[in-house]
Amino acid sequence: MIIDAHTHICPPEIRAARSAFFKGEEDFALLYEDPAARLIGADELVETLDAWGAISACAFGFPFNDDSKTRLVNDYVMASAKARPGRVIPFVCVNPMRGAAAVKEVERCIESGAKGIGEIATYKAGMTKEVRDAIAPIANIAAEADIPLLLHTNEPVGHSYPGKANISPEETYALVKAHPETKWILAHLGGGLFTYALLKREAPEVLKNVWYDTAAAPFLYRPEVYRAMREAVGIEKIVYGSDYPLLPLERYKTTLVAAGLSVEEQALVLGGNMAEVLGL
Repeated sequence: MIIDAHTHICPPEIRAARSAFFKGEEDFALLYEDPAARLIGADELVETLDAWGAISACAFGFPFNDDSKTRLVNDYVMASAKARPGRVIPFVCVNPMRGAAAVKEVERCIESGAKGIGEIATYKAGMTKEVRDAIAPIANIAAEADIPLLLHTNEPVGHSYPGKANISPEETYALVKAHPETKWILAHLGGGLFTYALLKREAPEVLKNVWYDTAAAPFLYRPEVYRAMREAVGIEKIVYGSDYPLLPLERYKTTLVAAGLSVEEQALVLGGNMAEVLGL
C-alpha cells in the first residue's frame, strides 16, 4: 500500500499562464519562475499513481497572498478529489498571514470534505513569533477536526535552494509545543527537528504528535538519515511524501533500500504510517 503524503496540483488556468500569477506573489514566483519547475493537474497525478502502483496521494495547491487565487486552487483540489474518490485526498492550502480570511477558507474547505490542512508554508516570512501566532488558529482547527496539518520546514544549514526559508528547529519546536493536540506532519524531515527527540526531558513528550515526511529528502540527506530517525523517533513517525512533481517514487524507494530498512519498515514508510495518520 503506497500513500503519498505530499503532492502539488494546480488548475489549468495557472498551468497555462503561470507568469500571470506572479504579480504580488513573490514566493510563487521564487519557486515557479523557472519554466523547468513543473506544474501538473489531477489527471497527471492519478496517472502517475497508477504507474507507481500507489493507492492515493494527498494533494494541495499553494499559499497565495491573493485570497481569490487561494480559493481557485482549493476549489480545484476539492473538485479533483470528488471526481477521483480515494485517489486524490484533498488538503486545504492557505497563507496563514491572511489572518481571518485564511481561517475562513480552512473552515470552508473542511466543511466541503478536506482531509487535511497544508502545505502551510511561509517562505520569506520564516517562522517568527508573528508567523507562529498566525498559524495558531489554523492549528487549533486541525486539532478540533482531528485532521493533520502539514507544515513546511527545512534545515537551517547547508546549501541554498529556492524555497529554503529562514526556519530554525527551535521555532518549529515552539509552534508544535504550543499545540500539542494537533497532528503535525513536518515536511522535508522536519528540518532535523527529530534529533530533539533524543533529549531526556520534555522534547519526547512535545514531539509525540509529530510525523515527518520525506519530501525532497533524496536531494537533502544521505540514506543513513532514515536509520537515525528510526532510532530517534521510531519508523512509525516517517511518512512518504514525494513533493511530486519534484521527484518520483523510485528515488525514495532507492534511498530506503540503501538505508537498510527492512521490507516491513519500508511498507510502513511508504503508506502504512500515513494510513494511520489519516484514519484510513
